[in-house]
Amino acid sequence: MGLSIGFFIMFALFGSLNYASVFSIVPFMNETTITIIALLLLSGAMAKSAQIPLHSWLPGSMEGSGYNLLKFNKILIFLIFNFLFFYLIYYLIFNNLFIYFVENNNYYSLEFYLMSTLPIILNRDGKGRTISIKKPLIALPSNLKEAIVGELLGDGHLRFTKKDKNGKPKLNCNALYAMTLKHYDHAFYLWSNIFSSICTSTPIRPWPNPKTGKIPTQYAFNSRCLPALTELHAQWYVWSEELNKFVRIVPLNIKELLTPLGLAHWIMGDGYWSAGTLYLCTDNFTSKEVDLLINTLDINFNLIAGKNKRIKDNKEICWRIRLSQDSNNIKILKSLVKPHLIKSMLYKIGE
Repeated sequence: MGLSIGFFIMFALFGSLNYASVFSIVPFMNETTITIIALLLLSGAMAKSAQIPLHSWLPGSMEGSGYNLLKFNKILIFLIFNFLFFYLIYYLIFNNLFIYFVENNNYYSLEFYLMSTLPIILNRDGKGRTISIKKPLIALPSNLKEAIVGELLGDGHLRFTKKDKNGKPKLNCNALYAMTLKHYDHAFYLWSNIFSSICTSTPIRPWPNPKTGKIPTQYAFNSRCLPALTELHAQWYVWSEELNKFVRIVPLNIKELLTPLGLAHWIMGDGYWSAGTLYLCTDNFTSKEVDLLINTLDINFNLIAGKNKRIKDNKEICWRIRLSQDSNNIKILKSLVKPHLIKSMLYKIGE
């Protein structure tokens, strides 16, 4: 009865009895409710295993087919206590992790591990190999998503690491960042602060690998492959049959996506200061896309900017954004992005 009531409450509260779903929501629920559920599950296990004071039924039941009943009881008790062990231990561990990550403003790491680590542990084939499973879509934290928008306008990149037999991408994509050696501080800042919740503990690495005998020219790191990044990829990339690859574009709803934090990351990634103003390298975007970005700067931040024509070595025409040198325009720019810039990048706004 206790076990059943506990399960009913769990289903009513979480909408599921699935391990991954329950564990992902537990840290956000009322502690008293979670305690009641745990006690109900525990009471069911205690009653079934005849623990005092819920032991009075045992002598009467042993008068029947003793061996088979005892064997059945042992199996049931084993299953119940295993369930309680995993449930209570994971709750205690992840509840403490939740407190830690919230205090450190890094709550996405906890949610990611709750939703992906446990199912991977439980899903293995007969040889002990991890079974590929579809990870649930978890929304990226707003500050991380804003930063990714700025990085994608610059040198950031989303990619699919695996392809099917036809060369088409499959599974989920990850984020890849590579920067010149002189921008190590920027790369380390992104890896350790902005993207830490979706990256492994593997530190940023020199590229090409020095073991190859080649001289490194960049520092690089990449994130885990996540459904949320695949969703972003669908907004920022289109497939080019001519080039046989994905081409990055500027989403039509960029006005809704670009924030001061995103603008700061855009400047750190692809901006430079020259002749008393800021330039943004938008060489890979079309003229219309650059116009859209200029319009977004005006509407979102009251920043006045123009479009500078540039001809590449291969005679291809491209465009860059140049902010007006007006003192009030520069003042607005600095007030917006300076709080989000790391110290080594302040030179990009003339400081």
